[in-house]
Amino acid sequence: MTNTLTKNHIYNFLKQHRQMVLATSGKFPWIATVYYSFDEDLNLYFLSDPSTLHCKQIAKNNKVAVAIAESPQDINKPKKGLQISGVAQQLSEIEKITQALKLWKQYLHVRDPKLTAKAVKNKMYKISPKRIKLFDQDLFQGADGEEPILEL
Repeated sequence: MTNTLTKNHIYNFLKQHRQMVLATSGKFPWIATVYYSFDEDLNLYFLSDPSTLHCKQIAKNNKVAVAIAESPQDINKPKKGLQISGVAQQLSEIEKITQALKLWKQYLHVRDPKLTAKAVKNKMYKISPKRIKLFDQDLFQGADGEEPILEL
């Protein structure tokens, strides 16, 4: 067991999942479940229509929180999950959209030829993590609330 959280621990956890819960804030907080992909810097990418409530809130307040958890998870077994706080942005440059969409389609095994950078313009978002907490009781020692945190 270890108590030092590394980017590699987080990368390995992200590779095992496909959906994240995204929390935003406006007049009231909101949560949306979205499919994600990620890069080597642990940036998360997702597609969503700008007219959705979570995207409208991101446009006004780009600070977001993300949760990804093993599901289903037996309450009697070691906990596994990831919590992230970061900054979200809508991608606007076609080169960045193309790159992010390629990652997203490869990671999620999306084969729709109509899903091009031009078709998803204004719908691709990036989350740059600032703080990451990993729950993995098989890997890390410590009581609840004392899990290791990685600041980026």
